[in-house]
Amino acid sequence: MIPIEKSEPSEVEKICDELYKKMNFQDYPEFKNDLNKWVTDKIPGVGTKEDAFQKIMIGEYSLLENLKESLNNFILQEPKLTEYLKKSYSKIDAKLRKKIIDLKKISVCPYCNRNYINSTYKILHCDNCNQDLFIIDENEKQCPSCKQDIKGETKVVNTAQLDHFIPKDSYPLFAVSFYNLIPSCYSCNHVKSNKHLKHSPYDTNFSFDDVKFTYIPKSTNEIEIKIISHDSDFKIGIRDLGIEELYQSHIDVVNELIWKKEVYTNSYRDGLLKILNQTNLELNEAELNRFITGYYTDKENYGKRPLSKMVTDISREMGLIGEEE
Repeated sequence: MIPIEKSEPSEVEKICDELYKKMNFQDYPEFKNDLNKWVTDKIPGVGTKEDAFQKIMIGEYSLLENLKESLNNFILQEPKLTEYLKKSYSKIDAKLRKKIIDLKKISVCPYCNRNYINSTYKILHCDNCNQDLFIIDENEKQCPSCKQDIKGETKVVNTAQLDHFIPKDSYPLFAVSFYNLIPSCYSCNHVKSNKHLKHSPYDTNFSFDDVKFTYIPKSTNEIEIKIISHDSDFKIGIRDLGIEELYQSHIDVVNELIWKKEVYTNSYRDGLLKILNQTNLELNEAELNRFITGYYTDKENYGKRPLSKMVTDISREMGLIGEEE
C-alpha cells in the first residue's frame, strides 16, 4: 500500500458540491433535509442544518474515523436514510468519477501499486440506430452500423473503480465521502470487498516508510519477494488482499535489478553522470535514479507508475541507488 496525498480543499468542495446537487430522489424529496437534521442532532458541531452532511462529504479521513463510534446503530435506527445514502453513490457518473480520480493525482492502485487505474475511453450514442459506438476516429461522420450520418452525444467512460475504504454497507453515512473513496484496480476492489482494513492510504498516523519490500534467494535461480512491516494490523491487511502472493509474478523485475547492480558500479555511475553532463540533460538525484531503474523512486510519485515502491525498496537494499536528499 502507498499513501495518497490530501487534495486541494477548494477542489474537493467543488466536486462534493456537484455530487450533493445530484442527490435528489423523487420518491424521497425530504432526503437531504432529514439527513442534515440527523447529523446536526446526533453529531453536534459538524455543521448547520443546511450543510452538515456536506461537511462529512469533504471531511478528511481522520474525521471519518472519529465519527465511526457515533454510527454503530445508524443502520438499525435509520433504515430509510441508509437505503438512500447507498443510492446516492450511484449518482457518481463516469464524468464525476473521472474528476474525483484526477483530483487524487494517482495513476496506479494504491492498495497494490501494481495496476493502472485510470483507463478511459469515449463512446458515441447513435440516435439513428440506438447503438453505442467506440470512438476510434473522432473525425468519423458515418455510423458503421446504420451507415447514416452520426447524430448523438459523446460520453466519456472511466473504467477505474472507487473502493469504499470504510465499507458503505457498514457505514452508509460515508458512502459519498471524498476521502473514503479510494481509486483502485478491479482485483483489489474485488478482493477487499467489505473487509475492514486498519490503515487507509489517507492515514497520516501510519508510517508507510516503515513498510519495506525485500527479496530472499531460495536457490541459485529462485527468489521470493517479501513485504516487511512491524505493524500487525498492516500485515493482516496485506494478507487479506493477497498482495505478497501477487508480487511473486514480478520476480523478473527483481532479477533485472540484480543484473543492473552488477553493471551500474560506482565508476559506471560516475561515467554516466559525465555523459549526461555533456548533454542538455540536467538530472537531479531522483531523476537519475529513475533513469537507472526505470521507475519513480521518490515516494511522492509512487502512484504514477506500477511497482515503484517495490523497485525503490529493493534497489536501495542492494545499493543500486542511494537515499534521496
